[in-house]
Amino acid sequence: MEEKKEKYALPIPRAIATGIIFEAAEKFGLEVDQEKPPDDAFDPRTDLPVKDYVPRMLLWGDSPEQLMEAKEYIYKKHEKWITNIDAGRKSRMEQIQRKFRKE
Repeated sequence: MEEKKEKYALPIPRAIATGIIFEAAEKFGLEVDQEKPPDDAFDPRTDLPVKDYVPRMLLWGDSPEQLMEAKEYIYKKHEKWITNIDAGRKSRMEQIQRKFRKE
C-alpha cells in the first residue's frame, strides 16, 4: 500500500514581494498556492469582492524543516530588498531624469 505523504503549509504575509516567494519555492522545491477566501469575501450575485480581500500566499512542502529554511530565506531577501528600496528609487529617478535631459 502506498503511504500518503503529509504536506505542510507556510502562510506568507501579504507584504512580501511575489518574486521573492517564487524564487524561494523554486530553490527549495515547494508548491505555491493561495489561501481560500472566506465565504463572505465575494458578493454571490456579482461575484465581485465585498471587502478589500487579498489572499495570502501559501508554500506547501514535505517537511517543516524545509519550510523553515524557506521562511528564513524569504525574510532575509525581503529585509535586504526593503533596506535597498530607497537606493533603487533614487537610481530610477536619476535614470528617468537623464532620459528627459537628453531630449
